[in-house]
Amino acid sequence: MVQDLSPRPRSVWLTGRRGLQYAISVLLTVLFLWIAFRGTDGPRLLASLREANYWWIGLSFVCLLASHLVRAFRWRFLLDPIKPKIGLRHLFSGVMIGYLFNNVLPRAGELVRPYVIGRLERISKSSALGTIVVERIIDTFTFLFLVVLLPFVYDGPLLDSFPWLQRAGIVVTLVTGGGLAILVVFMVRRDWTDVVMRGMGRWLPAPFEMRLQRTVHAFLDGFLFLKNPANFVVIILTSMVVWFLYILMVYVAFFAFGLGSLGLGAAVVVQTISSIGVAMPTPGGTGSYHVFTSQTLMKLFGVDPVVALSYATVTHAAGYIGVTIIGLYYFLHDQIGSAGMFAQKEGDDA
Repeated sequence: MVQDLSPRPRSVWLTGRRGLQYAISVLLTVLFLWIAFRGTDGPRLLASLREANYWWIGLSFVCLLASHLVRAFRWRFLLDPIKPKIGLRHLFSGVMIGYLFNNVLPRAGELVRPYVIGRLERISKSSALGTIVVERIIDTFTFLFLVVLLPFVYDGPLLDSFPWLQRAGIVVTLVTGGGLAILVVFMVRRDWTDVVMRGMGRWLPAPFEMRLQRTVHAFLDGFLFLKNPANFVVIILTSMVVWFLYILMVYVAFFAFGLGSLGLGAAVVVQTISSIGVAMPTPGGTGSYHVFTSQTLMKLFGVDPVVALSYATVTHAAGYIGVTIIGLYYFLHDQIGSAGMFAQKEGDDA
């Protein structure tokens, strides 16, 4: 009997480290939901949910969907040096499938999106992953810009209610800026990258050293858009549009609960602080979004606790369910198998 020595797929879905991450995210979700809903008057909450104007919620979801479409359009310019003029249909599919998996396991979508676009367009997954890292850096700097903008749109007790906000902004700026600078230097000076890789390669078998070099260089290709000023301008402008649509989404939903008088400035504040909740390692921001959004409405704008929690519950449910359905449609329609997504053979990158 001949033994099969061919490389085996590496299954990492809900096993080992990923299984531990999922368990932690579930525990955090339960904890945040308990914090958000503890002591809530159940009958009043149900009455508030029934009285909401869901036409406004539908319009709010349209704003969210439009932001994802613009995000897909921006991704085209990030990927342009790798493969020019990728169709918006495949890019939007990748974005929505990524959010689908984020709703199951936090940050899984960042790994899924390169796989999806790599499969649909036959490009390097490592290079596509580099563009996802760039996208996250751009979103982080846009978020930091909103943090700086908060005192201009809100003159209330912001730092008294959230004293950690300013310190967190400084830390995130230093870490993100430093990381970006290092990546850009390695992208521009590939000879320095080779020196570092050779140093690391001394401790690795030759095949792994070669694979590491290929993967790192492909990853750095995700930053090549920086060499095209025209693409860079479009990326910055579309980033601003994405976050404007996020703010508009929050503002439109105010009207569903009779909070329209809070104004667009309040939407900027709620969007900025709730983004921290979405960034927490919970599936789709479940629980953490509820806490940050309801606390912001209560502490900074004096909104009734039941109304604030109703707003957080409905807006999160609309986005979560809607994005999941659309993401699942593209996942099934484009025949993106999860087995190939989480179990790839050694060296499989394209």
